[in-house]
This record gives sequence, structure tokens and C-alpha cells, in this order.
Amino acid sequence: MTAGTDFLESATRFLKERFKVANPRYGSVYGIRKSPIGEDWEFDQATAARVFIVRISDAEGSAIEEQSVAHTRWSIEELHRRRSDIYPEGIVLLITGYVGGWIPDGPITLY
Repeated sequence: MTAGTDFLESATRFLKERFKVANPRYGSVYGIRKSPIGEDWEFDQATAARVFIVRISDAEGSAIEEQSVAHTRWSIEELHRRRSDIYPEGIVLLITGYVGGWIPDGPITLY
């Protein structure tokens, strides 16, 4: 994405085009990550990311899984087991807190 692009609009467009999710239902919690300058050695500039939680139907989940072996559904237990494979750090905490209902609405900083 280029500077000034709206994260939510881009995510909605991506979900529609790539996964055929026409009306995504976003969770009330989302993750924010901004890298410090120098961390991204390739461009030497800060990068920003948003992690949105989208509720989809079982049919939409099955359709996404059929598109590629890289897309799969994990249980909360599986997320915990694979937490070192998931980037950025904090995603597992964000998801488990959302599902468990103990993270407040709004943005959560990810490291």
C-alpha cells in the first residue's frame, strides 16, 4: 500500500477480490504495528501494518481453504502451538483475547 491509503478499505477490497468475501464483518479489535526506522533494512523507513479480525461463515472458510493448502483453520490451541511461526508477534494474543472477550475494543499495539 502507498502512504495515505486507508487500511480498512484496502482490506475490504482484498477480501472481496481474493477470497470472495463480499461483506466482511470486522471485529471490534484490531492490531497496529509500526516498525522503527532502521528495522526495515531494505528500505530504511518505518512501515505500518494493521491486523483485522474478520468473522466469516463456515462456507466462506471452506472456500478459502480449498483455494490453497497455505490457507487453513486453526484452533486456539493450534495458534498457541504455532505462535513462534506467526508474525508479527502479538497476533496470537490479539486473537485469543478477542475470542476470549478480554481485550477491549479498539487498537492494540503489536510488537
